[in-house]
Amino acid sequence: MLSPESNLPASADRRTYALLLLLLGISLLTAVLTQGTYDSSDSIMHYLFARYAFEHPINFLESWSKPLVVQLMAGPAQLGLRGVMVLQCLLVACAAGLAYDAARQLRLPWPWLAIICCYSSADYFRIQFSGLTEPTFSVVLVAAVALALRRQVSWGAVVISFLPFARSEGFLLIAVYGFYLLVTRQWRALPWLGLGFVVYGVAGLFVYQDFMWAFTRNAYPVHNTSYSFATGHAGHFIMGVADTIGWVQYGLFWLGGAGMIWAWLQPGMRLRKMVFTTELLLVYGCISVFLAAHTVFWVLGIFGSLGLIRVICSIVPLLSLVVLRGVWLLSMAGRTSGTRKVIRVVLMVAVIGFLFSGSRIAFRWQRDFGRASDQLLLDAAGRWAARKYNGAQIVYWHPYVAMATQLDPFGSRHRPALVLQDKEWPLPTGSLVFWDEWYAVVEGGTPFEKLRADASLRLRWLGAMPRNRQKNTVDSVRIAVFEKR
Repeated sequence: MLSPESNLPASADRRTYALLLLLLGISLLTAVLTQGTYDSSDSIMHYLFARYAFEHPINFLESWSKPLVVQLMAGPAQLGLRGVMVLQCLLVACAAGLAYDAARQLRLPWPWLAIICCYSSADYFRIQFSGLTEPTFSVVLVAAVALALRRQVSWGAVVISFLPFARSEGFLLIAVYGFYLLVTRQWRALPWLGLGFVVYGVAGLFVYQDFMWAFTRNAYPVHNTSYSFATGHAGHFIMGVADTIGWVQYGLFWLGGAGMIWAWLQPGMRLRKMVFTTELLLVYGCISVFLAAHTVFWVLGIFGSLGLIRVICSIVPLLSLVVLRGVWLLSMAGRTSGTRKVIRVVLMVAVIGFLFSGSRIAFRWQRDFGRASDQLLLDAAGRWAARKYNGAQIVYWHPYVAMATQLDPFGSRHRPALVLQDKEWPLPTGSLVFWDEWYAVVEGGTPFEKLRADASLRLRWLGAMPRNRQKNTVDSVRIAVFEKR
């Protein structure tokens, strides 16, 4: 059975894009008001790579920071992290709009719900206010799928060929797209899958004298080194989908899989075999491969996996299409068009309402949009350092120190933490060491007591604050600044 809404009038399109502009406006307003940065680690580091890319052009072709992301962010980053947030809002709006277009090609009822589903995924909404790579990845991925659904598979191949340079999982999803081209016998599009690699490979010849740099300089070794403890259970990422899109959409997601099977059993759907194959391989296939790969990496503790659930934001636009199938399946329980409409409205209200339910995975203003305690402390320490030690060389582990001290982390004032292990102690007198209890201890293996006992250092600044300032708990954040004697 095909949806009667498969060919929407122009007025419906206009209303849909008006909705998208409204949601984009809400995102941009939040970008202005928020004090949060999603996290204090990778979000900050990606921003810093982009912020200083023009001073240090090597940043444009660095494996960890992802070349495509740095190239997109470098301009907006000159306006600060909020400039990057504006870009992220635009990327998420593009991804939601492309999900809507894909839903139309799939003839799903109420295809504009794909936009609602994207913006109602709490983690996908939050990640707009960061410097992270997931929004870029999600746009490139859903663009390739939307192009394939429009039978522009060669353009889809061109677009997805750049996916690995937004996130490394792109190499796996290029393979999925290649398999789709083989199954559908669209041979002429296959060579385009290598375009991105060729473009960046040629660039690598000029920078690294290495065409294969994307592999030889890969930032993610097979075996974890700094995080040998980082392994987990097999259901981590499957349950993580709920953490990303919320429990209401999670239930609809599983129904969507059943809805896909049910749709294929309908005579009308059999007439659209190419569309079905595209949806099966490029929507469900990409989702399955993405989640399965991260599950394997996490269980085996390989490729630098830390079990971060936020990576699922990369496939939220595709997840929204599966959720729409779940909405369709439930609404078909109604015997009349009026009843079906009521069911869809109720589901839409439930999806949006979950954001404000108070659930751990829903919105919480202070946690999601307030300033983190470690950043508040580092801002205070940075102001103190600017007054007392302006121009001093700085050692740190916590990425946010660079923002708090207005330090170019790729410049001469930043000294790597490895200098602390040098017996000759090459740090000049007056240098500062910023210590924190997570990055310094877990990544740097440097507890507070080790620095406190070092006769060549003296403690100059110490601050502590509850991690959750809304609760009086023993869990606190500590920041210390030591001076080299």
